[in-house]
Amino acid sequence: MPRPPIDPSRMLRSAWTSPALRSAVALTLGGAAFALGNLALARVLPKEEYGRFSLALAIVMIGILTGPLGAQVIVNRHRTDPGPRLLGRTLSTSGLVALALAIGTGALYPLDLPLLAAMLCAITAGGCNLVAVGHYQSRQRYSLSLLLAASSSLSLLTAGVVSLIFRPTTALWPATVFAACLWVSPAFGWWSAFRDRAALGYPDPPYPWGEGMAAVGTISASMVLASIERLVIPRALSLPDLATFSVLTTLAGSPFQMLNQGVGFALLPSLRGARDAADRRRVLDQEILVVVGACALSAVTVWWVTPIVLHHVLAGRYELTGSLILATIAVGTLKPLGGIAVSAVNAVGSARELAILGGIAWTACAVGLCGAWLGVWGGLTGLIYGVGIGWLLRAAASGWLASRSLQRPDADNRAGRPLVKVLAEK
Repeated sequence: MPRPPIDPSRMLRSAWTSPALRSAVALTLGGAAFALGNLALARVLPKEEYGRFSLALAIVMIGILTGPLGAQVIVNRHRTDPGPRLLGRTLSTSGLVALALAIGTGALYPLDLPLLAAMLCAITAGGCNLVAVGHYQSRQRYSLSLLLAASSSLSLLTAGVVSLIFRPTTALWPATVFAACLWVSPAFGWWSAFRDRAALGYPDPPYPWGEGMAAVGTISASMVLASIERLVIPRALSLPDLATFSVLTTLAGSPFQMLNQGVGFALLPSLRGARDAADRRRVLDQEILVVVGACALSAVTVWWVTPIVLHHVLAGRYELTGSLILATIAVGTLKPLGGIAVSAVNAVGSARELAILGGIAWTACAVGLCGAWLGVWGGLTGLIYGVGIGWLLRAAASGWLASRSLQRPDADNRAGRPLVKVLAEK
């Protein structure tokens, strides 16, 4: 019997139904929007003001992931009523975390009260949005969840475009636009959830605070490790140095960061669906080859494109030496390589190994922080390499733990089970 003709449009529609593909595309577009917003602000704002905005943005991103206290994971793991109680709980925890971070930031860094207020609003909005994203992920409404997840990148891009038009001279105005835009996404997400909750019939059981706090611990550790440079530079160097570092990471570091975020989307389900140890090894070897190749391609692209963007887009306002770009590339490659090991442990690790993984993350944070303060004597380059020691520890220790997880006899059974059941043993 002859084969039916291939329908390209049908193949494209079928491919787009893949959650992994849609997530990868959304991450790429979101990362591009985030980078463009940063570059627009770097072009318009004075260096010190752009450094002040970058510091506020780094703390806001930490606060957004921490604010719900793990509620974004809870709604993914359990059928939870997306009603007033969940929204009130999310607003309360996110607001308290935002207030604590605003007070601490005001005590440690030269940020004025209006900018701190904008940070508080942005963290509260982002925390509420994160739980809405988790709710729609649990219902497998991937298109809506990915759209909501892109809100921070789109809000930053909006702030950048508005700044290009009105040319503000302080960090407050783009921060205010950014915070205001962040409220659009959770407002729509929760309105839609409230409208559909009667049809869902989800229960409203007692909230598992212990489970949520365990989840937020590991999430916060990863975010803090990724933000150490931005937290240390204003104290050890200066705000203009932070502005230079933000431009550096936008141009030279973002490809590796996006690759790190995307590693788990394909690797986790592939390892869980592997039939045996040999199949897992094949999946892992293939992923390592792909990531190494992507890192090499990213390194070449960054080395070639960065000077062009500095000259034509930023009009020569920032100067990045070859040693700075090389340091960013070297440390950047450690992030996705370590992400492979972390994904492997999350896929087949035991409850004890998942707890050890959290300990590794916080230890890497401590080592990275010490490395930053020691490396600061070498300027930005030394600081980047100092934090890189923490990323190296994370990659090496997670790799060791992953090898144990993959070699354990019962890993064959765990690999084929849903991840939620594996995590539930914790």
